[in-house]
Amino acid sequence: MQIQNIPETYEELERYNLDYERQKFCYSDANCRVGEATRNLFLSWFPSWMRSSIKPGIYALLDDTMLDAFGFPYPSPLLRSVMVSLLKIRAKLIRLFPPRNHPNFYIDSPIPSYPTGYEIANVGPRENFK
Repeated sequence: MQIQNIPETYEELERYNLDYERQKFCYSDANCRVGEATRNLFLSWFPSWMRSSIKPGIYALLDDTMLDAFGFPYPSPLLRSVMVSLLKIRAKLIRLFPPRNHPNFYIDSPIPSYPTGYEIANVGPRENFK
């Protein structure tokens, strides 16, 4: 793959990542379309009557950089705090269950959006979105 200039430490990688986000992450219409499509796909997993109450929770799980790049609204600090607490509670509850005997990868399940499968080259935004 000829990847060059790979950071030597985790701290250097984190600094590189944050610098990259600061320089490159910004709003564009293409970002908005991809963000909305991803959000809507996630929401489609839930009954329609739940979707409007779940949407703010999705925003609460995204950092400000992503919210800005997608053009999504900022959630309240209280909602962000509640979402973090819920994820921590979930993690503690999952530890009480026995370990899985086999992996459960999402890709191993049928995908409603592609009931007959898909070609990876045909997934994602069109090439002219930059």
